[in-house]
Amino acid sequence: MDTRKLILPLLTPAWLGLSFIPAHADTAKTSGGLEIVSDDGNFSAELGGRIHFDTYLFDTDIDDPVSTTEFRRARITLTGEAYNWEYKLEQDFAAGDTLAGFREVWIGHDFYGGQIRVGQFKPFRAMEELTSSNEILMLERPFTTATGIYDGRQFQQGIGWNNYWDCYTAGIMAFNLRNADAPRNEGVGAAGRFTWAPINNELSTIHLGASYSYENANRETEPFEADADYAGRRGPSQLIALTPGDEEFFFGDFGDDEFFLGSQGGAVHITGLELAGTWGPFYAQMEYAYGDYEGEYSVSEIFFEDLFDAPPTFECDPDFGCFIGDQDVHAWYIQGSWLITGEHKPYNSKKGVFKSAKPSSPWGAWELTARYESIQNDEIPDLEADSWIVGVNYYHNPKVRFMLNLRFGDDDFTGDGTDQLGIRAQMSW
Repeated sequence: MDTRKLILPLLTPAWLGLSFIPAHADTAKTSGGLEIVSDDGNFSAELGGRIHFDTYLFDTDIDDPVSTTEFRRARITLTGEAYNWEYKLEQDFAAGDTLAGFREVWIGHDFYGGQIRVGQFKPFRAMEELTSSNEILMLERPFTTATGIYDGRQFQQGIGWNNYWDCYTAGIMAFNLRNADAPRNEGVGAAGRFTWAPINNELSTIHLGASYSYENANRETEPFEADADYAGRRGPSQLIALTPGDEEFFFGDFGDDEFFLGSQGGAVHITGLELAGTWGPFYAQMEYAYGDYEGEYSVSEIFFEDLFDAPPTFECDPDFGCFIGDQDVHAWYIQGSWLITGEHKPYNSKKGVFKSAKPSSPWGAWELTARYESIQNDEIPDLEADSWIVGVNYYHNPKVRFMLNLRFGDDDFTGDGTDQLGIRAQMSW
């Protein structure tokens, strides 16, 4: 008997039935980016990224930095939702190893009208610090951010909450004084920011803001610094203030040519004020930050010069060296631009920051830019750095931008006046 005559009638209806069962698959969306959404809507993932390629050319003075090129940023960003929980995972491949490349890595959920986040992200402090690197006016942020008074402390791990109401925003964060690449420590901190935009329409915006940050060095915490790259990235930098943190410094024996004696601990308190606005194609923004860097230590004159790149400008004890106590630091800047092709710089009312203009013609948009910035330590005479920057930005389309900055640096403490020409080619998606 041919067994196929018995088997085929049994199998055929099943195969025919399967052919009429509707297929279920996740949905891919491509409007403005690449996004995958599960069929039941419980999960989504959106892929983004940015490439910033820089060229640095220096006109050297006392210091002698190397003119070069580099990938300033090369990031892949994954954002989305999982059962009404938001998440963000961002890796910067230009930063070196995996942990050093972690930027924002957090999960979040709706909480009392706003969003609560847990993980690693930027504390809510300084307007320009919270502006995306895709939309900052110049190649580098000013001295009121992690390129100055918050040096090395841009991303922290902790828990935070932020919200916005019409013309107001508010955000608070409690954090451990580390990021993914930093050593484990017990240092703690907190920061908060509040903004108000009393005028915000299609023609003009007025923005006011204030922030406060507190950082306390507990066990295994590295030193806190304020450091100024006054001639641009990869150029010379000037240490402005130092709180020892919870590391016990001692080099050589007391009385030798080189020593550092410091009391452990210390804290940093920083208060910031913001004022910004637009009117048609014109834009202006300024911030002021006052920092109190606690710490009491004594160093030899030789080691002082190693730290600050110049001999002390005050009298030191011949036996106990140069004493440094609490340090008052002031940082401020004023910057502005003119979109000569007539576009208007929009305001992000959810974050309380300004965004880049979008070209209104297929020929792109042109923007003239300028900034003056300064940072100084009141307790050490002449310890001050400042710079002038003039530049031009060309927005080829909403995702591609080219930037040119001419920066005139000035370090009053060392007398260095290195200048820099910086160029950036940028794409984001």
